[in-house]
Amino acid sequence: MEISSTRDQAIDYAPCRYNGSRLWFRGPRRALRSPYIACLGGCGVYGRYLSRPWPTSLEGRTGTTVVNLGVENAGIDAYLNDPGALLTAAHAQITVVQLTCTHNTSNRFYSVHPRRNDRFLKASEALKSLYPEMDYTEVHFTRHLLARLHAICPERFAIVAAEARAAWQARMRTLIAQMNGTVFLLWFAPSTLSEIADDPAAEEPFLTRGAVRPLEPHVHSLIEVVPPQWHAGCDEMHVPAMELSRAEHLPGPAAHDAVAAAVSRAVEGVLT
Repeated sequence: MEISSTRDQAIDYAPCRYNGSRLWFRGPRRALRSPYIACLGGCGVYGRYLSRPWPTSLEGRTGTTVVNLGVENAGIDAYLNDPGALLTAAHAQITVVQLTCTHNTSNRFYSVHPRRNDRFLKASEALKSLYPEMDYTEVHFTRHLLARLHAICPERFAIVAAEARAAWQARMRTLIAQMNGTVFLLWFAPSTLSEIADDPAAEEPFLTRGAVRPLEPHVHSLIEVVPPQWHAGCDEMHVPAMELSRAEHLPGPAAHDAVAAAVSRAVEGVLT
């Protein structure tokens, strides 16, 4: 997903690419000299409106180069479809993967854009058969699609949710298998995994503790961070007036500091 810093005059995001990637990541660009830590995920990694997102603070805490590979609204597909991003993550000594965007993953029912994973491309014949009354011509985003499907029939929506979750799990296993270093999973949200339900209005509608459990044997550990004050310090964020509603859903500086502290403690025994 292309990120532009032109609207946020107070912050220079210094967009950059690594190893010929087609994705834009938050800079300044880091030197990929081993050892380094790679952080993958969505908005909670990229850190829009923040001068110091948690990957930046993590670098200060560990004294190790940290490469911010966060892509806003991206799912796992964005990384698996981008050899440059995948190579950068694979060569890290430690890779931290935020658990996010299960709904932004192509599956048996619908496909998403290979890089802008929040964009709905098309419905499969299987979905058209499951929801014959649905009109897909005006649907452009995955959340819009899911909201429409759920409104039509919550019972059939559960079938879609199960398929999206299974596809996400398969992609996650593929991603983890391609990493050469130690992999940590990160849950960073205002609520616990146990509180998530198949609700299209939820921030992470398909992520549950049960969905994550099969992945845990393939990684070092799961880091769970649920900050008690999700928006604390938001007065320190640099938000253009036209984007205030967007910023309301994002974690504040205190939440990012909590993640940096938790990840720093978790990786301490792995860093050499």
